[in-house]
Amino acid sequence: MSVNLMKWLQSPLPLQPLYYVVGAELFFISEIKKNFIENVHSGNNAVDFNHDEISAGKISIEDLLTLFETLPFMSERRLIFCNQAEKFSDQDWKELLKPFLSSSVQNITVVYFFEKKDGRKKHFKFLKDKAVELLAESLRDWEVDPWLDFISKREGLEFPSDSRTLFRQLTGTNLMEIQLELKKLKQYKGDDKKISEKDVLSCTSYLKTDSIFDLTNAIGKKDIVQALSSLAHLLEQNQNELGTLAMLARHIRILSKLQKGKKQNLSKNQLAHKAGISSYFLKNYLNQTTLWSERQIDQTMEALFEADKALKSSPLSSHIWLENFILKTCS
Repeated sequence: MSVNLMKWLQSPLPLQPLYYVVGAELFFISEIKKNFIENVHSGNNAVDFNHDEISAGKISIEDLLTLFETLPFMSERRLIFCNQAEKFSDQDWKELLKPFLSSSVQNITVVYFFEKKDGRKKHFKFLKDKAVELLAESLRDWEVDPWLDFISKREGLEFPSDSRTLFRQLTGTNLMEIQLELKKLKQYKGDDKKISEKDVLSCTSYLKTDSIFDLTNAIGKKDIVQALSSLAHLLEQNQNELGTLAMLARHIRILSKLQKGKKQNLSKNQLAHKAGISSYFLKNYLNQTTLWSERQIDQTMEALFEADKALKSSPLSSHIWLENFILKTCS
């Protein structure tokens, strides 16, 4: 059974004997372990006697099975973390899963941590049927916002949309680094929890590298070389192609809104509000609008629609459609 990680962290389900975690995002792994420890050992002073953390290859299967059979000391449950679980052999798994074939295992919770999942393996089929799955995979740009809200709320910080947008464009997708930056902001602000753009610029480190914003910015400037280079880096990072198109469409819509706002003689603050962007980035966007005619923007939106349709239906490699879109748009 796979569960939503954010909901699970906020309100864990009743403890089960067997869990497995897939992914290498350190923030998620840290949160998952902390959550298990808090729930298994809540109000218990004998944590050291009832908690073991081992790694595959550093303990024999016999010793690990002995841990499974060891009764908890002055506690209802024993907690065992098994790191680098992908290093266990197929024969190891036959032994490791035997205790969970019946419902007799009630006084332990075992959590296996995998960097990647291979659904063809027999032990994964067993785990899918008998265990609870938690995903700790790295995030893409467009998946970060809910987790930014999650961490901000926990830190007691308030992010108006303009400062939130600025913070997102200065930081990357690494949640451990984002959490560190939010803790710095919390300490910087003291009792005042409302974060302004000035606060973000004063306190936040520039963490973002090769992101979707680099690609959209290059296309806004009609810089073919930089756009193709940014696209290559994104694809190397396994960024979702349809998500990339969605962000490109957002960027072109921003340019369109700013063009219309300029015709209406809106102030800078009004333009930023109309386009839904941070005023910190307004100048850059306005400079880009001078490179685009209304007709070019309309044609680009049509090209995005065609590229989206092609990605969903064409057998050609997705990078070909994206490269063709960039060449057509930036020419």
